[in-house]
Amino acid sequence: MTSSTSTGSPTGDASGRGSAAGYKVNFPARMRPYTEAEIAAVVGVMRDAEAQTQGEQLRRFEAAFAAYSGVAHAFAVDNCTNALALAAELCELGPGDEVIIPAYTFCATALPFGATGATLVWADIRPDTWVVDPEDIERKITARTKAIVAVHLLGMPADVPAILEIAGRRGLRVVEDCAQAPGAAIGDRKVGTLGDFGCFSFHGAKNITTLGEGGVLTVRAEADAGLVPGLRHNGVRAFPGERPRYWVPAMSNVDLDLAGVWPHNFSIGEAQCALGCELLETLDENNERLITQAARMRAAFADVPELTVVRIPEGYRHVFHQFVMHFDGGAFGKRRDDLLDYLTAEAGVRAIVQYHPLYRYPLFQKMGAGAHDCPVLETWWDDSFSLPWWIGMPDEVLDYLAESVKAGIAALKEA
Repeated sequence: MTSSTSTGSPTGDASGRGSAAGYKVNFPARMRPYTEAEIAAVVGVMRDAEAQTQGEQLRRFEAAFAAYSGVAHAFAVDNCTNALALAAELCELGPGDEVIIPAYTFCATALPFGATGATLVWADIRPDTWVVDPEDIERKITARTKAIVAVHLLGMPADVPAILEIAGRRGLRVVEDCAQAPGAAIGDRKVGTLGDFGCFSFHGAKNITTLGEGGVLTVRAEADAGLVPGLRHNGVRAFPGERPRYWVPAMSNVDLDLAGVWPHNFSIGEAQCALGCELLETLDENNERLITQAARMRAAFADVPELTVVRIPEGYRHVFHQFVMHFDGGAFGKRRDDLLDYLTAEAGVRAIVQYHPLYRYPLFQKMGAGAHDCPVLETWWDDSFSLPWWIGMPDEVLDYLAESVKAGIAALKEA
C-alpha cells in the first residue's frame, strides 16, 4: 500500500479514528490544515494580547458567533462537553428526573446529563435520516421527563421543529447538540437557534477546530443567559455598586448563580477565540465543499442496491461532517465487516465505524443506563460505516473510494 493521500493530518488520536500508517486512503484526525491567516491570528495573540483568557478576543468571537448563527447569546467555552454540562445545569436536572437522549451519538452528548443524577432514557433513530426520531421521543416521555436532547449527528439536522412541538405541550426543555453541525440549517434557521440551548464543538475532528478543543453554548432566554458567565468562570463577578477604593474588599466577587450548584472553570483561551473568528469566515465555504463531495459520492452509489445513503428532507442543510452508509449484503450472506475487511486488505482504504449505540458501552451499563428499546438502531447500526472524509478531498480520491467499495461488493458476491 502507498502512503496516505489525505491532507497532512496528524498521525492519530485517542479516539481511534485518526490516521494510521499503511493505508492508501487514510481517515485523518482533523478535517483540514490551518491557513496562513488562521495561523497568523494565533501568533498575533501570542505576541500582542495583554490577556490570554477572558479578554477582547473572547468578546469578539462570541459576538461573531452570535451574528453568524442568528442568536442573541453565545458563550465560548473550552469544549462542547462542558457546553452540554452548562445546559444540563440550566435545565435544573437531578435525581428523580429523566432526560431523553438519542442512543446513536458520541458519548459526550450523554455524560453531562448522567452526571446530574438524572435517568438517561435512550431514543431511537429514524430509519432514513439516522437522527433521533421525534415520535419515539414522545413515546418515551413520562411524568418524570424534564428535558430532551436533539443531536444533529454527522452534520444532519434533527427534526427540532417536531421536537419543540412535543416539548411545548409537555413543558420540557430542549437542548440541541450541534457538535458535528455548525452551519447546518432547517430552512432559514441554523441549528442551535431553535431549542433552549445549542452546544457546539471545535474539537480537532470537527468542521472547524480551535487548536484541538473549544466550544460554544448558545442560549435563547435572557434569564438563562444571565447565569452563564458565573457558572462558566468560577462564580466570578463584580461587586455590586460603586466602590470608593477599587481594591476594597477585593478585586472581584464570587457568588452562586444557581442555588446549590458549584461553578466551574470552562474558560477558553484568547488564541483559540482569535482563531475561531477566522474560521467562521470560511465555515460556509468549507461546508459547501463537503456538500459537493457528498453529492459526488451519492451519485456514484445511486445504482448500488446494497448501499443506502442518508435521506435529506426538503429544506434541510446537511453539512456532512462524515460520510456514512449502510451495507446490506444479506442476499449473498455478507455483512459490513466483510466489506471493511476487503477495503482494508485489498484497497488500502481505512473506513471506520462511528460509535456503539451508547447503551452497549460498559460505562453506561455500569452506571445503570443499559436498558433500551431502539429497534431501528439495533437493525441498522451493525451494518453502517464511514468512509475516509475531510474538507477538500480531490475528485480522484473520491472516485477511488467509490470504485473500491463497488469492487468490494462485487468480490463479496462472488466469494
